[in-house]
Amino acid sequence: MSDCVTPLPERDLSWHQAQAAGLGPVRLQRALNRRLNRGDYRAAIVYLTRLQDSAPTLERALKLGQLHMRCRNYEQGLQLLQQAAAQWPDDLSLLRARAEIAMPAQDFVQAGALWRDFLARQAPQGPYPVLRALACLRQTGHFAQASDLADYHTEMLRKSMTRAGVRMLQDGRQTLSKLPRGLYLISGNNGTGKSTLGHMLQALGYPIIDADTQIASFCLRGHFSDVRYDLQRLNPQAEDEIVWAWPRPRVTEHFAAARCRREAVFVIGGFGRTIAPYCDRFRQIFHLSAPDHIIAARLARRASIAHRPGSKGFEAALKRNARHRQPEYAATVLCSDRPVWAICAELLSHCRTQSREVPKKLANA
Repeated sequence: MSDCVTPLPERDLSWHQAQAAGLGPVRLQRALNRRLNRGDYRAAIVYLTRLQDSAPTLERALKLGQLHMRCRNYEQGLQLLQQAAAQWPDDLSLLRARAEIAMPAQDFVQAGALWRDFLARQAPQGPYPVLRALACLRQTGHFAQASDLADYHTEMLRKSMTRAGVRMLQDGRQTLSKLPRGLYLISGNNGTGKSTLGHMLQALGYPIIDADTQIASFCLRGHFSDVRYDLQRLNPQAEDEIVWAWPRPRVTEHFAAARCRREAVFVIGGFGRTIAPYCDRFRQIFHLSAPDHIIAARLARRASIAHRPGSKGFEAALKRNARHRQPEYAATVLCSDRPVWAICAELLSHCRTQSREVPKKLANA
């Protein structure tokens, strides 16, 4: 596949904007539903924005935020949600949505403040908000505050993990043996727990590259897009030819920045032929594997637009699972049908004991 230019080309949405301007609420909703069903999320934003402008609702604001995140319009989505927060200042779902979208925007200062506000206003029912708040604190160098936050939520954390897992979160990476610097890849099929493991590593203080949000794009014959329909509208038969790939300029940019950090950096995401061209860039590769029923349950809980139960994405993920339990590339396979802290502890142990030197020819790649 030929190299692609970056940034992503913008779609011409002028036709949809002209259409939306002349439609009433009922027809706007129909157009919105059609775009969502076809995976044309950028056009869906046009119609939903028109509906929201004419009759603002909290539900529509949250949906718009989700769509902007799906299209990687992080700053635009965050701005929209901030405007909605002025209208619904006490809504916790809106507060959480703002914190969520600030994370891929790499605004850890704002995200951290939002997560801590969320925790102050509602007792967490699970560890996720605490992990995200810890990640923001440690990614911005506030290690003592992170330990204090983990100590404060010890009782809640103990409900979902053992004493050893809680101790990991309380101590962070500062108490662990320093890992050899370089890039470490965590690969695996949808639903194997890559993102959850990434959250744990980030909460400990390790820098990560979320490949799904920072690198990956749908590719076809050298052209790439965030949205599958961008390609399908040009080639209706493209479904089988579209792959979730990493454009080389983005890889080069992010990997070079990671090497400048001169520390261990974890790349989260990808599997199969997506990562095959880049396997020699990594000091170590870890591959997560889980049974079908675990994949199905995790995708159902995720509430993803692209992988909701019954969708093509959901079915495709289950079909892929058997093929990708054992990777085609050299990797340490980790069973992810376990608590995330246990997977994380095993992974870090492998990083410390099985390090290898990155070939010199890759030092300036």
